[in-house]
Amino acid sequence: MTLALETVQAVLESEHAFFEAVRTELRKVAPLSEFPTVSSPNGMDYVLQLTRFLFFLDALNCTDAEKVSRFIDLHNAKVESDIADPGYPRSLVEARKAIIRPERKAKIVETVGAFGRPIFAIYDYGHFLIENMSPKTTEKLIEDLRYGGLLVRREDHRIDADQKRVLIESTGLLQHYYVASLLQLRRDIAGNVGVSVAEEETDQASLAHRDR
Repeated sequence: MTLALETVQAVLESEHAFFEAVRTELRKVAPLSEFPTVSSPNGMDYVLQLTRFLFFLDALNCTDAEKVSRFIDLHNAKVESDIADPGYPRSLVEARKAIIRPERKAKIVETVGAFGRPIFAIYDYGHFLIENMSPKTTEKLIEDLRYGGLLVRREDHRIDADQKRVLIESTGLLQHYYVASLLQLRRDIAGNVGVSVAEEETDQASLAHRDR
């Protein structure tokens, strides 16, 4: 029980370290009150969800056009499965919009191929993250993080005619601070396990001595 509680505490502390690192970066630009979505009650959880999405794309090596194409297929299958559930708790209208149609998929894959890495439009992020937050919330979150310098706009001049397609990429700081928090978590859990094992060995030695 003690080890379980210490593990939970380690998780919370690692997330807090990530949140504080992000807040510190934002404060370099403006007071946190100028980032309405980030400073909302669930704001930092939203930041964490977006960061995890960015991190796992890289961690799972989903970084080229072919793999992103496969990811989109899996995303579509998941959304279609979700909306087929009579108990689906979210807006069916928003969920159906989150299904990436062939023409849009072709644009996404072409952009990833051109840049050589995953770069998506604002509304693409909103639909990829629909399980975690509404597309509108994702859009507002991206606005906050762009203002704070943690996300930046990229341009694909081949598709400038599509004015709605505003491409966004992380500067890498979000993923950097997330990895740092994971390393802190790993270190803290390893330390807790080591202490617990040592305590257990001490207890067993004491019992053996008493039995003698």
